[in-house]
Amino acid sequence: MTTSPAGLSSLRFRFSHSYWYFLVLIAVSLLALLQPAAWAQEPVQQGAPLDPPGRVARLNLTEGAVSFAPADTSGFADRNAWTPAALNRPLTSGDRLWTGPRARSELHIGSTAVRMSEQTSLDFLALDDNVAQLRLAQGTLQLRVRALFEGQRLEVDTPNLAFVISQPGDYRLDVNPASNTTRVVAQSGGGVIYGDSGAAVNLGSLQQANYTGTQLTPAAPGAAWQDSFDAWTAARDRSEDQSVSARYVPRETIGYQQLDSYGDWSQDPTYGAVWLPRAVPVNWAPYRVGHWSWISPWGWTWVDDAPWGFAPFHYGRWAQIGPRWAWVPGRLAPRPVYAPALVAFVGGSSGGVNWSISIGSGGTPQPSLGWFPLAPGEAFRPAYRVSPRYVTEVNHNIVVNNTVNVTNIYRYQREPAAVTAVTRDDFARGQPVRGNQHLLSATDLRRAQVVVEHSTIPQRADVRERPRPVPAAALPPAAAITRPVVGSRDEPRAARPDNKDRNARAQPPLPAAPVTPRTGAQPPAAKPGLATPPALHPVPAPAQDRSAIDAEQRARREQQQQQLQRDQARQQGELTRQQTQRDQQLRQNEESLRQRALQEQAQKNGSAPPINPDARAAAERNSALKAQQAQQAQQAQQQLQRQQTELIRQQQEQRRQSEESQRQRALSEQAQKQQVLDQAAQARQQQAQQQQRAQQDQQRQAREQQQRQQLEQSKKQEQEQQMKRRADAANAPAPRPEGAASAPVPRPKGEPNRNREP
Repeated sequence: MTTSPAGLSSLRFRFSHSYWYFLVLIAVSLLALLQPAAWAQEPVQQGAPLDPPGRVARLNLTEGAVSFAPADTSGFADRNAWTPAALNRPLTSGDRLWTGPRARSELHIGSTAVRMSEQTSLDFLALDDNVAQLRLAQGTLQLRVRALFEGQRLEVDTPNLAFVISQPGDYRLDVNPASNTTRVVAQSGGGVIYGDSGAAVNLGSLQQANYTGTQLTPAAPGAAWQDSFDAWTAARDRSEDQSVSARYVPRETIGYQQLDSYGDWSQDPTYGAVWLPRAVPVNWAPYRVGHWSWISPWGWTWVDDAPWGFAPFHYGRWAQIGPRWAWVPGRLAPRPVYAPALVAFVGGSSGGVNWSISIGSGGTPQPSLGWFPLAPGEAFRPAYRVSPRYVTEVNHNIVVNNTVNVTNIYRYQREPAAVTAVTRDDFARGQPVRGNQHLLSATDLRRAQVVVEHSTIPQRADVRERPRPVPAAALPPAAAITRPVVGSRDEPRAARPDNKDRNARAQPPLPAAPVTPRTGAQPPAAKPGLATPPALHPVPAPAQDRSAIDAEQRARREQQQQQLQRDQARQQGELTRQQTQRDQQLRQNEESLRQRALQEQAQKNGSAPPINPDARAAAERNSALKAQQAQQAQQAQQQLQRQQTELIRQQQEQRRQSEESQRQRALSEQAQKQQVLDQAAQARQQQAQQQQRAQQDQQRQAREQQQRQQLEQSKKQEQEQQMKRRADAANAPAPRPEGAASAPVPRPKGEPNRNREP
């Protein structure tokens, strides 16, 4: 069977497309591996994790006075560190929130909604991809947990207890500083309550517990009825459940809830599902109305002014469809990775900082910096130090354009309607960008080259402007700021630093060194010390998945360490008792020797009887016993030192095994992901082959159909010719014999005979 030229052209096109796609993947991998160190905006400290967190929190609703203190304001007095809370500023480890009187607020950590009632203090002790550890010093907190992925842990620490949520559900925590009590209500789901003494209590669905102090001492039960805050949170849950945007993006995409009220979804033949904002200012473009803020560990982060301006500026891409801008989320992963700003910067002729333009009408040229949104298919290159794995995950939702990553040519690089520019000084100070500046000229854009070395972008200034303080009525009380919370159950209380020092607000926890999180969010039900108070009913233990198995192994290691510590304490007590006995015996021996010396002195003076030989022998035995006891004490001390050395060795071995297990697990997960990718690639290849075979079959069938039609047409023509020949032969006159007179031609009826003589 031969292949037509059209089929060969189609095959060549498919082969070329696959070939270039393969080269694109190789280019992206090499780009991630060869990413220059100059892109890092902050020096990486020794021992710090390479990749920043892929998850943040976002404050999306405030009612009343809500104040905010970022983690990097430790250089200011505590009163001046608080500013009015901004909706679209990302929240991370070390940040603090306070809702004043008659105020409420709502924030999201992925798909988890966290709602604060009035006069509530909430701090982020730790927040990354797997750990969310919150500090509730006072007030009321409600959590709607939609999902807990494998290895994730959600913990709320209060002055009385630590509550680890182990199942999706609805929870409420009330902290009353006046009575020193904490109430935990599980409207659905379940979790584990830990006290400072190591005791733990399971809390199941439709159960509540109320404790005072840090030893899980039962307190009076809380109110059984729902208040106005419960009704408000229920209404917020219903509104979120009815979100239209959840059909197009995963619920872990932070900020999707606000898209319903400010825009509409549409299907585009090129990009698929896109979201278009309903009302934007004149000459509006993405990343044009807001400001830049330095947030560690990412560096420069875009904070948009629009109430919907979070998800479209930290996930997905933007595309200009006709005269309107549309947000293209693409195929976001179930757990999308947060990015500080999906833009590319432009600067001097060689990517430097010598690009000077006139900002505003009639202004003098000043050193400036511009940026534009990345289009679908264009890869985001972080300006901070990351691993190749992070680059792959943050660009998971796009098909990388090879031209972009190799030649640094972007779709909107030369578009005046897309590029926004400010002076370098305004950028470094984080001045608001209102979008009212004139559009850049084509000449300015031709001179603006893409910034490759991100060290040329203005860095964080050493001396920053003092934040704008809030009124005294919106400040949290000093007791709420300095009130300690219960520590992690993995740290003995005597071995921890003072709670007041650890939780002092002048030194908030930093992302590089967060508070040590609790190990294991789902301890097994059979663990010693896990009890159920009389007010609660037993709940079934959760299925032992990988997290439960790890928690059980850690619990077993903790039991072994505790047993070794108890053995050491018992041996130390025995040694102390023996030492006390030896001291008493030594005092007795010294007394006997003193009496013996007095007797000998008296004997010499002639005033005492001679020394009894038995007394001398007893004194010698006492001396020998003393030496023997001293030798035994030394041996016991040596044995204790050996046991301590063995304990340290066992702890190091356990730590090594745990690290090896984590490494093996990471390798296994990576192998599974690679296997899934290989299977997907193989499936795509098989699908392409099937499509190619189907196309070839269609072409073959078309050729055969055409041949059959031609054959039928030729047969029909031949039949028509044969019939014509037969008809001609039938109508032809019969031949006359030679010499025969020609037959008279028949005369038509009624015609006169012209041959008859007149």
